[in-house]
Amino acid sequence: MRISGSYLLEAPGERVWPLIFDPRSLMNLIPGCQQLERVGENEYRGQIQIGVAAVRGVYETSVRVLEQSPLSRCRLEGEVSGPAGVIQGQASFVLKEVEDGKTQLDYEADATITGALAQLSPRFIEGLVRTLIRHGLTELNQQLRAQSAADTDGR
Repeated sequence: MRISGSYLLEAPGERVWPLIFDPRSLMNLIPGCQQLERVGENEYRGQIQIGVAAVRGVYETSVRVLEQSPLSRCRLEGEVSGPAGVIQGQASFVLKEVEDGKTQLDYEADATITGALAQLSPRFIEGLVRTLIRHGLTELNQQLRAQSAADTDGR
């Protein structure tokens, strides 16, 4: 499965980048995330509870940063495994400064799906993944807005 897209974040890259790699921030971005911890300089592990009927269950996750250029791009690999199967893949994202202090995040991912998950409709899986990504990026934007409001109130 290949997936790509873009999202406009309402903050400059120097505010976006740290939140993307902060486990506490990430727990709020990932729907159903029950646990997430940094287990090495460039490695994270966690658990996600998914409540969608065909893929319901607790999934173990691991993500490793393969390469990064702070404030601009990152390439990752990861695995999600649980009762309905395994998803393994790589993803990358690029941050681009755009007008008015905003940042465009462009992403793409390529994943292999095995187990019962592989028997589901590719359109269903892609739709679910796109929904999860959109939810996470919307939450990131809300965190950035709250951070900006707190900075403004603190002045």
